[in-house]
Amino acid sequence: MTDHLKFVLLGPLEVWSGDTELDLGPPKRRVLLARLLIAGGRPVSVDRLREDLWEGRPPAGALSSIHAHISRLRAVLEPDRARRGDHTVLLSGPAGYTLDAPPHTRDSTRFEEAVNHARGLLTRGRLVEARRAVQRGLTLWRGTALADAAGYAFAEREIARLEEIRLVAEELHATVLLHEGRPDEAAVIAEELTARAPLREAAWALLMRALYLAGRPAEALQRFAAIRTLLAEELGAAPGPELSDVHVAVLRQDVAALALSRSHTAPGLSVTPSAGTVSSSIVGRSGELARFDEILSDAGQGRTHWVVLSGEAGIGKTRLAEEFATRAADAGFETVWVRCGADPIWEKGDGDGSDVIGRLLSTVYPDLRLEGGSKAIAGELAERLTRQPTLFLIEDLHRVGARMRHLLGGYATLLRDVPLIVVCTTQDTDDPGLRELLALLVRQTHATLLPLDPLTVADVHELMRRRAARLDPSVPSGELHRQEAAELHRRGEGNPFLITEILELPHDAWTGPGARLPASVSRVLRARMDLLDERVLRMLQAIAVTGGELDPELLFRIQAVSREELLFLIDAAVTVRMLNWEDGMDPGRPGRYVMPDLLRELVLQDLTPARRQSLHAAAARALAELPRRDPLRVAHHLMAAGPLIAREELVDAAFAAGHRCSEDERYAEAALWFDHAAALAEDPGVRAEARRAADTARGQLDQRERRIGHPRGPADRPEGSAWPPDPERRAG
Repeated sequence: MTDHLKFVLLGPLEVWSGDTELDLGPPKRRVLLARLLIAGGRPVSVDRLREDLWEGRPPAGALSSIHAHISRLRAVLEPDRARRGDHTVLLSGPAGYTLDAPPHTRDSTRFEEAVNHARGLLTRGRLVEARRAVQRGLTLWRGTALADAAGYAFAEREIARLEEIRLVAEELHATVLLHEGRPDEAAVIAEELTARAPLREAAWALLMRALYLAGRPAEALQRFAAIRTLLAEELGAAPGPELSDVHVAVLRQDVAALALSRSHTAPGLSVTPSAGTVSSSIVGRSGELARFDEILSDAGQGRTHWVVLSGEAGIGKTRLAEEFATRAADAGFETVWVRCGADPIWEKGDGDGSDVIGRLLSTVYPDLRLEGGSKAIAGELAERLTRQPTLFLIEDLHRVGARMRHLLGGYATLLRDVPLIVVCTTQDTDDPGLRELLALLVRQTHATLLPLDPLTVADVHELMRRRAARLDPSVPSGELHRQEAAELHRRGEGNPFLITEILELPHDAWTGPGARLPASVSRVLRARMDLLDERVLRMLQAIAVTGGELDPELLFRIQAVSREELLFLIDAAVTVRMLNWEDGMDPGRPGRYVMPDLLRELVLQDLTPARRQSLHAAAARALAELPRRDPLRVAHHLMAAGPLIAREELVDAAFAAGHRCSEDERYAEAALWFDHAAALAEDPGVRAEARRAADTARGQLDQRERRIGHPRGPADRPEGSAWPPDPERRAG
């Protein structure tokens, strides 16, 4: 175990054992340790280490060098264990090396939790505590994150993620200062932000607000002129909606618009609106909010309630908990809010648990005596609760250890008939210990279980309408088509986080040919992909290239895997939701495994051209071997395989596809295939044959359309089709 070690990532890499800084050795060894830390407790193969540490050009002695560095790191990280050979920090196994460094041992985790905690405090109007929390988090920074690995490709993503959170934290700091009526101090922070991130519009908007509220409106207008010029020169873009709104407010001297309401916090942070707007602030959760209002009323009458919010990451558990906190605060409840497993207060969660609970409760009741065990503390606490109703929010319940679960179960039994609401959030998990705790809560307290389902298509349509109204209030909601909402719902799997992030993109990037992946979504999905074995990833790459639906017979041929191995790979992908099972409920369609759209887009995006072309070539060969050969699919993949396929074979494939389309009376598409064959053919006779076939197909199309009375339009391309054809498009 590494609980005695502290890993410092927010600057040059350091490791501390108690008050002693450990000597990590030369630069390459520090880079190796950084690589293992970034893996987040997942094994890293020796081959991967060789590629990452020497950036694709490992020397002949790289393997020996890695083993030597591992040996010396073990001696430094666990000197006593190293002599006995029973390693518990730097482990080795068939999949590679693993560093056992739980989240709470890293300063980066403590920083992120401080920012989240500050956000929650700001939401509840506890400004001084919010400022102190975010300042405490920012003081952990000592330079560039993972400075020892800066410049290495493997570290770029994590460094960028941490630096982004740092910017958000500083924006939050400035926002809290504005709430406190300290615009001059906020302006200093915002000015530094615009210097470090000159294209960050949120920082410029904060700066303009702060300058105006500090009595410096002319400077606020100068800053707008500066960022407008910079955006035009660097990006060819105009200021976005928020920046433009602040500019208009400064011109109108609209103090009400420029002064931050309690609902306004740092851009990029989701917080709860103030009372009066909460009834419609969360889309798709009206049932849960109505149930909590009933619980809130009942708790105010002196009855204890436990509530469990559960669901997948991004489903909106924290957002709903923030809404609960705001409503409870408006009803006169005090709030204690903690995230399990990350806040330093939980580091002793598997030790003296009563001390943890006591320390949490002492934030509300400073004179609470923490003596005599849980029963005595609960008795004294009950007396306090009768005078001060309290909401106790526990996030990420799935992270707590066995002793803490036992302790919480004990408090659930001891605290009855007092004005207390305990709201727990947890991810869906198969952990037996957590299931046992939830069963106890249901038995002992009749806990309310609120599993959060994905949003509906109607919910997504409402999110689209709200965004359009925010950008242009004149747009009628009827012009936002439900068909587009259904496509966006499918693309984002009904997940509120994924969908709201997509909605921040320009409209033409939501769905369709111009669809893009937001950077925030890519980070989340890549974290899911990082859990995969290399064999699973190769399988998913093949599925993505062949349309997104798992075809076992095709995969057997592309990857040469056995049926048993394929089942193992499928289970691994389903576990991290890289594949979803769809029941065959529609007539004529059996059940199938399908990749979620966003994950598939990311897999395709990350493929190198050579890897993509080789997969298309393998798919074409495999399809040609299947009993029911489909010339169209074969041709699609051959065309996408690029230089790996001989020109003569491409011509033959285009002819075969054209003839199949003609047999199916898809004459417009047939003509396009024959045109393609003519363009590829080097033999004049073959070229002339292809042109005659194209003319014949178009003539048949004209005859059919005259027969049915609908003349063909100017294009000989079938409506809605793409050319050249895309073999990676999912059908149906």
